[in-house]
Amino acid sequence: MKKPLISLKTFSITLSLGLVMSASTKAIAGFKPTSLNQENRALSETLVAGYKGLQFKRWRSQEIRRLSRGMARCVGKAQVDLIPLLPQLPTPNEIPVELTVEANPTFLIYVSESNFPVKEAQFTLLNGKGDKVIYEKAISLQDKVPGFVRISLPETTQIDSEQDLLEVEQTYNWYFTISYDPSDRSLDPTIQGVVKRVAKEESLVQELAKTPEINHPKVYADYGIWTETVSSLAQLRERYPDNPQLEADWIDLLESVGLDNLGFNALDKF
Repeated sequence: MKKPLISLKTFSITLSLGLVMSASTKAIAGFKPTSLNQENRALSETLVAGYKGLQFKRWRSQEIRRLSRGMARCVGKAQVDLIPLLPQLPTPNEIPVELTVEANPTFLIYVSESNFPVKEAQFTLLNGKGDKVIYEKAISLQDKVPGFVRISLPETTQIDSEQDLLEVEQTYNWYFTISYDPSDRSLDPTIQGVVKRVAKEESLVQELAKTPEINHPKVYADYGIWTETVSSLAQLRERYPDNPQLEADWIDLLESVGLDNLGFNALDKF
């Protein structure tokens, strides 16, 4: 059996994040048209007036996991904040199991500035029991820090090209670790997430088909699918960086799940 490259020992973590003011109205009020293409401009003009923002309030799953690693700050010789874009719960070190409808979802992690060079990270996906590596990948962080790091999984396993990487109704654990000192991995800051793939309902497929792409994140949110809510919105923001609705959606979505201190502060750090 292939051994994970990360240590699964529990360690104490702390997080210190400064609060920043954020409001979707500020994003819209401060918007100045630049080089929007015709489609983007039309979407903006149509949707800014009276737009209520994007909220994530409906959870299809009530599953909760107690984590060995949540938000992490390495407090040894190096300091860095690693924040997974996951809804926050009031109970420390617990998160809900996020849902995805894809065999190859995309995960987002915010990596702050560090007093040591941040060059590479390791992403590891394990099965639900945590005793089998499903997928692992070294990720270059060159020119990405501070900012959001996106990890997009392949559609199939590395062993069997016919087998989906994530199978329906199966739960997986993932870990994201920054490597500072290869000789002492105990100081490496690490965060953990838990994801479960669920079947894509026919009603969801139909709703997505008839809804403009810019509103797909809201459709996923209405169905309680967190992973595609945030990842589809991130993709849209990259494609349309000057769209005020998407800026407002980004801020409102993160505020609705307790991550408002990331919304406005890191708006353009993709």
